[in-house]
Amino acid sequence: MPPPPTQQQQQHTTPGRSRARRVAHRTRDGCVAVFANTLCSVLLAVLLVAGVALFVVWLGLRPHRPRFTLASLAISGPVPGGQVAFNVSDRNPNRHVGIYYEGATRASLLYYDALVASGPAFAGAWYQPNMTTTSIAGVLDVVGPRTADASWPAFSAALRSGRLPLRLQLTTAIRFRVNVFHSGRQRMHVNCDLFVGADGNLLPESVGVPCDRYF
Repeated sequence: MPPPPTQQQQQHTTPGRSRARRVAHRTRDGCVAVFANTLCSVLLAVLLVAGVALFVVWLGLRPHRPRFTLASLAISGPVPGGQVAFNVSDRNPNRHVGIYYEGATRASLLYYDALVASGPAFAGAWYQPNMTTTSIAGVLDVVGPRTADASWPAFSAALRSGRLPLRLQLTTAIRFRVNVFHSGRQRMHVNCDLFVGADGNLLPESVGVPCDRYF
């Protein structure tokens, strides 16, 4: 058997092994840190690219509300007892989104808060493809104001003067469609402010005026 190492040999051997262990630990820790940093960088890059892609898709597919403009309106016959014929242009400005109109579209004509006429504009549900324009037309029965109503004097005076302010309201419910995906059902109100002359016809300044939309 070889003799046991002397104290001097142990002093020379132990520091060398300790340095080797420290170098090994530092090398291993450095590799782990480099791997972790690389993995974090890759994950951050993937998340950034995915976020940018989702943002671009959202910009291209986010639904825009339909645009309404008043094309024509005319009151014929006595008040009450006559009729109101109207036509509203409905534009779907979306490039990739269709619009479902669910149920009947109701129309009302108001003189401030007084009801002048009401009735259906579209009787049932219908679908409007992207980038198309549809005419919403209807004929309403004139129900007021009556001579006994508080609004009658101002109404008849404005009509005789040739500048009667009215508001056409459309009420419906819509859903947006992107391929096979559908949005939730939303109630929509459309308000078209207008003026008619003494003959009951729409004044030129009100033709083509944009209507307000509310959800």
